[in-house]
Amino acid sequence: MRDRFTVAILGLALCARSAAGQAQLTPADSAILASQPLKRLVLTPSLFRRLSLLAAGLDREVVLCLQGSVSGDTAVVRDFVMPDLLRSTADLVEPQPCVPTTLAVWHNHPWTGPDSSFGVKTPEDLCSLSQPDLRTVVADSIPFAVVSVGRTPRPIVCWWRRVQAVVNRHVKFLPRFPRQWIALPSFASLTDPLVPPAASVP
Repeated sequence: MRDRFTVAILGLALCARSAAGQAQLTPADSAILASQPLKRLVLTPSLFRRLSLLAAGLDREVVLCLQGSVSGDTAVVRDFVMPDLLRSTADLVEPQPCVPTTLAVWHNHPWTGPDSSFGVKTPEDLCSLSQPDLRTVVADSIPFAVVSVGRTPRPIVCWWRRVQAVVNRHVKFLPRFPRQWIALPSFASLTDPLVPPAASVP
């Protein structure tokens, strides 16, 4: 029962909000939107724990291909496969493509401190897609993108639909959307079955 409750909380609806610099939909964008009907992403509790703990210990970016199943307009991801990485640094990763059945592509952003050039003041601000991230998401065909901010006092995870990246592809960076990110009070919460993950709203 607790797991079902946790999954329900993690599987929040992906609600797009207007953002500064949002581009108008082109006919090609509309075709992409129509071809990708998935609107919700559910991270199972086990996967959420593994991704959060992995991100906490990494000092460079890596990519994981998240896999699972689809029910209606909802993708439920339970496991991952790590593709071969051509390059991996503290702020850049170049992976081989995920297989076509991948439902979401995850990568981490190690927290190294504030960055005034991007308006990053807190670890939560780093839960965003940079221009290179956006180009990768737009060029790919995977329905969702997921980011974990690592090396922080608490787990932070955010996610976007690919169509959100397409519409906002001209921005300098795409921040997290309300109701599309989760932060726990501490890492101890990951192993406490009585404290299910809760949504954080800015």
